[in-house]
Amino acid sequence: MIVQVHGFDWTIYAERVMPAFARWLIDKDETAIYQLFERTRCSLEEQFLPEPMQRLRVWRRASTFVDALPRGPHSRREYVKLCSAEQFTLLGDHYLHHHTPHLYQQSPAVRTVWGAIIEEYCLPWFYTPDTESGAEQVASATGESEENAQTVRSELVSLLHAAGLAELAREVGEQTEEVERFEWEPGDDVEPAGSAGSAKVARSEEPAGIEEYDLYAGEEDGNAARQKGIHLGPHSNMLQLRGWLAGISIRAMALFEYLTCGRRHVPFGYEPGEPFGAYCGYLTPGEAGQLAMILRDVKPPSQSEVEKDHKSFHEQQTTGSDTLRLIDEVLPANAHELLTAVRRAARQKLGLICSVD
Repeated sequence: MIVQVHGFDWTIYAERVMPAFARWLIDKDETAIYQLFERTRCSLEEQFLPEPMQRLRVWRRASTFVDALPRGPHSRREYVKLCSAEQFTLLGDHYLHHHTPHLYQQSPAVRTVWGAIIEEYCLPWFYTPDTESGAEQVASATGESEENAQTVRSELVSLLHAAGLAELAREVGEQTEEVERFEWEPGDDVEPAGSAGSAKVARSEEPAGIEEYDLYAGEEDGNAARQKGIHLGPHSNMLQLRGWLAGISIRAMALFEYLTCGRRHVPFGYEPGEPFGAYCGYLTPGEAGQLAMILRDVKPPSQSEVEKDHKSFHEQQTTGSDTLRLIDEVLPANAHELLTAVRRAARQKLGLICSVD
């Protein structure tokens, strides 16, 4: 399992995504949430499932679950807190609060809807280097979703032919041709946020002289770019990063636990390795700014220091010394990446969110 952190557009999340969930859970009004979900990668990938598998689509299962939710006075109050980004965050520390707002039963389908929408609208680092406008992120997501849909259709046609389902492959191919012939006319001439031109401008606005981890290496591959976050490595690295931060500031350690260690709940649960349900924690823009301020003068350990410390640790493990160090006390190999993520998020006034894939 690899841990990644991503920029988190809190404005879109708090003002658009979670209010849509509130209308869905409280009033059974799925209009807004479905409009968000239908553009996601998850929805596009499921469009061309064979007919016998249509009943397994995520939206159908999630809608059935939400329709059956209890909606008495107590449940409605719970849903209001659950779907308020601010209230839920205040109650989300499970070390501090015994009860965090939640559904009476976790639904993998609802969790997938939430995660797919987060991926599509709230992770600006997925699409373009330094765009700070949430509206531009949504526009960029739409164009990228259309490209993904065409890729999915093409792959599906190939699989159907390989399975000997030539007639069904022909029907899907005809639908693909109809989609490709459709001409979309945008309502304005603004260049999309994810275009090469705007990316070029955004990169040029980076302050000079700051050496950072390359967030955007490998962007030529569309799927790789979509999954791009800043890698912090396996779970053992989180122990080392947390121990290193504890030596700098207790608050820095606690904020890191909110982000990566499961100390803060997410609204619909967390399941590591799920395609869209692997988000395990987050920081608000204010919290990311606090962490950046605490770490403003901190320098990461050098590669040689890390290698020397790791070698010393493993030698102690093999010799059976009575003064064995804990893995938490070893210098972290990914401190530079963490500092890059925190400082970039603070400059862009973004939060941070963590996924475990």
